[in-house]
Amino acid sequence: MIETVSVKKLIRSKKGQSLIELTLIFPLMLLMVYGVVEVGQIISTYLTLTHTTREGANLASRGTPPNTALDAIILAADPTIRNDNLSQWQIIYTEIIQAPDTACLTPPTGCTYMVSDKVDGQIYRGSFGQSSKLGGAGTIITPSILPGIENVIAGQIFKAIEVFYDYGPNVITFIGNNIDKTFYDRTIFTKVGGQA
Repeated sequence: MIETVSVKKLIRSKKGQSLIELTLIFPLMLLMVYGVVEVGQIISTYLTLTHTTREGANLASRGTPPNTALDAIILAADPTIRNDNLSQWQIIYTEIIQAPDTACLTPPTGCTYMVSDKVDGQIYRGSFGQSSKLGGAGTIITPSILPGIENVIAGQIFKAIEVFYDYGPNVITFIGNNIDKTFYDRTIFTKVGGQA
């Protein structure tokens, strides 16, 4: 009988009311915290990919050998891009050149560009299984894919880095299931020093 009275007093007291409210609200608060953590992970991943494409294209455009540039950006993108999650990402280096058999009437927008068909004109790293959105070796590229080329000289070479990443949330919440989990970013730089 004594226990029943003390439980009734606890329920009727303000402390008891606060405890019950906390018990009911705590799962919702916990879910919101997990959501905030996951949104933070998404933003961090996206920023890492953007930085990776920019640094890779910058290195390649300044004359760094493509394989060395790719090794450097993969190392810098750790822990998002690692050697133990190869199936989760794909990095593609592409060299874009002026098509050799076409005249460049009004440089550069009147020029025809294509993906280089050299052996190292396109290099893939990772095993996510995505293809370059620029196309394969020998693919003709329209100037609309190369924004900002109005002041580029004829015969200019471009270096592009594309990154695909399959985002797998670390924290299981509703957010990870409601977004497109394949992230993509691309950066294209002109070769420093002009033509080939």
